[in-house]
Amino acid sequence: MTYSVILPNQHTLELPNLTLRAIQQAKAKYATPLWQFRAEKVLKLGGHQWIYPHDVTTARELFALHPIGLTVTAWKLFNRGWAGAMEAYWLDTVTYPNHPRHWGPQVMPLVDEDENSQQIGWLRFEQSTVIDDNFAVFVQFTLLDLFAPRALPVEYL
Repeated sequence: MTYSVILPNQHTLELPNLTLRAIQQAKAKYATPLWQFRAEKVLKLGGHQWIYPHDVTTARELFALHPIGLTVTAWKLFNRGWAGAMEAYWLDTVTYPNHPRHWGPQVMPLVDEDENSQQIGWLRFEQSTVIDDNFAVFVQFTLLDLFAPRALPVEYL
């Protein structure tokens, strides 16, 4: 079975079977969407939500080869609203004095759900879809920094 996703920039993504199975297993827990929109301050990914690269270990290997940025694709269930948080990070220098603004706008923390929701990097959000029939949302971002899990700074909680 093939499953195609069309991103806002019209790039078509063919989902690997492993990803499709993970989405279907996650969706099976819900008869209807849990929410239509949820504001979030970080992008939290579990190992099963990475599409390309297919996991954190591979992302680390590729990032070592491409330290100026790696394009990553992942999925989440249900619509998420990261835009408000990213705007605050960029503009609010009092609340977020140590935010890496040198990477420009649309930058937010990347958190590993499999590592006690610790921060593992920084990303620049590029694009996302809206919820599909499987309740999935597909996101694409540029990985700007990737490091060993560490506590997420309190201002991002």
